Amino acid sequence: MKRSVFCLMLILCLAALAACGGPQEAAAADATAAPTAEPAPMGTPVPTDTPSPTQAPQVAVAVVETEATPVPTAVPTDTPAPTDTPAPTPEPTPDCLHGAAHPDLFVAGEPVKTDMSYVSDKVSIRIERIENPEGFPKPMVIFVADIYIEDITSLRSAWSKEALRDSALAPMDVLDLMARENALLMINGDYVSKWDFGCVVKNGQVARQVDNPRYDACVLLRDGTMLTIDGDKASSEQILSLDPWQAWCFGPALLDENGQAKEKFNSALTGVNPRTVLGYYAPGHYCFVVVEGRRDKYSRGMDLKQLSRFMASLGCAAAYNLDGGDSSVMAFDGQRVSKPRNVRSVPDVIYICEPGKEN
Repeated sequence: MKRSVFCLMLILCLAALAACGGPQEAAAADATAAPTAEPAPMGTPVPTDTPSPTQAPQVAVAVVETEATPVPTAVPTDTPAPTDTPAPTPEPTPDCLHGAAHPDLFVAGEPVKTDMSYVSDKVSIRIERIENPEGFPKPMVIFVADIYIEDITSLRSAWSKEALRDSALAPMDVLDLMARENALLMINGDYVSKWDFGCVVKNGQVARQVDNPRYDACVLLRDGTMLTIDGDKASSEQILSLDPWQAWCFGPALLDENGQAKEKFNSALTGVNPRTVLGYYAPGHYCFVVVEGRRDKYSRGMDLKQLSRFMASLGCAAAYNLDGGDSSVMAFDGQRVSKPRNVRSVPDVIYICEPGKEN
């Protein structure tokens, strides 16, 4: 009985052992055929395949290579976009000077002369004798020379002597000066040689550079423009900075900046006298004016207010009073046009000639 129980137990153990060994051998055979990766523990990163040296870069590298750098956005400003600069407008051609704006006033060929006129291809002079103009005291005789020139060198100054200061000591008759200078038309000047002050420019050459606040200045520029400047504003530095062709020192200026008559003047010589005036209309267009005076039955003369009104009535843009009294004189073509009470020699003159004369 005991032996039978023992045998039975032995058989059961062997059967159990056979049963356990069979599955293990099958699992080992399956593992050999295709090993199965064990599941990774939770939280452990899953390793990726390491690329071989020839393998193309993966996505991270590709992103770096292909990602474009963003273009910066322009910050708007208040500055407007630049536009094309327009071409400069040309300066207007000066009247007569550099362009013959009045060709009908000139003639080609030989000059045409009369007792009171001279016309060539570069110079036009017409003299008018005006007697008893309306609105002015009588008797009154005025000579007005209307002048057009095409070259600024046709309007010149001259002294009786080469040196400015010597001229006051040795004045000359106007007809002698006219012959010496080969002048067409001549009037007396500003008697500037008598003084030691004032900015003086003669035919483009600076003769004296001294400030003179007592007297208004008159400046003729090389482009034909004529300016009158108040005495307290007429410094030599200011005048010479304009590169003038002529600069005179006497005055006063007779018209305001708008070409209108004035009531007050920078001068003590305001009474009735013979008068000489340089008038300006536009570049290249001027007038010489001589008012006869000191002859009761012929012509009385003018005070400065009357003279200012007369120059405004002519349509001048500027007008400048020169030396007067018995020095006032106008000569044309070698003869006196005006009739001074007393013939007086003068130290300086202003005149018109054909252009091209050397300074």
